[in-house]
Amino acid sequence: MRFTPVISFAPKKIARVAFAGLIASSFASVSNAHEGHDHSATQLTATAEAEATTSSTFQIGDKTYRWEHRADLGKQSDKMMAAAKGGLHNNADQDLKTNEIVTVVSRFGLVALDAEMKEWNLVEDQDPKFASGMNSHGADCFVVDDESYWAFASTNTGEVVISKRGEIVAVLKSPKGGEFDDETINKYYTDGGRFAPCDVVYAPEAQSLIVVTGYAPGDYALTAKNVDGTWQWTGAAWGGKTSQGGPFATAHGVEVGTIDGDEVVEVASRAHGRIYGFTASGEMIQMPGATEEKFIQLPPRSNPCNLSLHGDEMYLPLLNPLADSNGVAPVLIVAGGKPVGRLVPAEFDGLQYMHHMHGFCAVERDGKLFGIALSWPNGGENKKGKRNDGQIAIFEAVSAE
Repeated sequence: MRFTPVISFAPKKIARVAFAGLIASSFASVSNAHEGHDHSATQLTATAEAEATTSSTFQIGDKTYRWEHRADLGKQSDKMMAAAKGGLHNNADQDLKTNEIVTVVSRFGLVALDAEMKEWNLVEDQDPKFASGMNSHGADCFVVDDESYWAFASTNTGEVVISKRGEIVAVLKSPKGGEFDDETINKYYTDGGRFAPCDVVYAPEAQSLIVVTGYAPGDYALTAKNVDGTWQWTGAAWGGKTSQGGPFATAHGVEVGTIDGDEVVEVASRAHGRIYGFTASGEMIQMPGATEEKFIQLPPRSNPCNLSLHGDEMYLPLLNPLADSNGVAPVLIVAGGKPVGRLVPAEFDGLQYMHHMHGFCAVERDGKLFGIALSWPNGGENKKGKRNDGQIAIFEAVSAE
């Protein structure tokens, strides 16, 4: 076993909680509704059989689970939904102390979903920067010295923003060169190379922030540390585009897990559909179920935008459809290097415009698994009349037996 199973809600990043056997059978299904509105028990029960026929299922061991859309959860204001429809290029993460889910909706602000997942609200007393146009392309919540921090990788403003519940404590902009152990990467930034952070994660054992920068010629993983109270670029950096001899083809998502008790930085490389594992110093390791080249090769057409870890499973929101996903993108679920199922949000009533998946946050509540899915609106498609929206939806995994 890669991870030690425990029957309790445990923080991600350190060890994934084994999911098999934890999920209690629950059939509080929902559909025929738009997100953010309440529905009666009769409505919820009436659609259970219809949703059971979707392809949104997955397998763990000999158990099969299906996803049900929980439209009674995640209520949003009209203003938040309007902002998301045109600009949700996002991921979300869970605060490890309060269990809130947080993200930034561009031109709206920093929002938090309460621990019961009932309603999204703007975070009080937040810095105006969060509503000024930055996005939450990548998000990570972490704890240092018993204090909770929220970090966001904003591609459209080219910065990593670190905050304490909306109070900004640091903004990491482009490295200048000379900060890292890799001279090739130092030269890239000395020469004015573009910095476009796609995702960020904190590695607790290494006490480092790891940032991936796939939206630039410099397709790297970079390290930042808190040195004497100031967050700054320093230490390990690695990667590079495949065209330049590196492993990445748009490093787009990053997470931290453990393999055989060791901390591992896992990177989703979007364009060629691969998942890599590294130590925090940048040494590539053999991922469970990986090829001889050490990476996990995803099915053809897979282009993961982010990854979320829970139990022994990876949850990978894909930007575009697979060959058999009926023209809409799924969240691919992978265990042991192999697909074990999927979630296709656009299959569910009221969510038919969730064509492109960009973020997914797997969380556990009372022994049940939930997924918060975030979709990306393709402006080019919308201009051509193929409507698709940025939406957030919550799903519950229930026994299919």
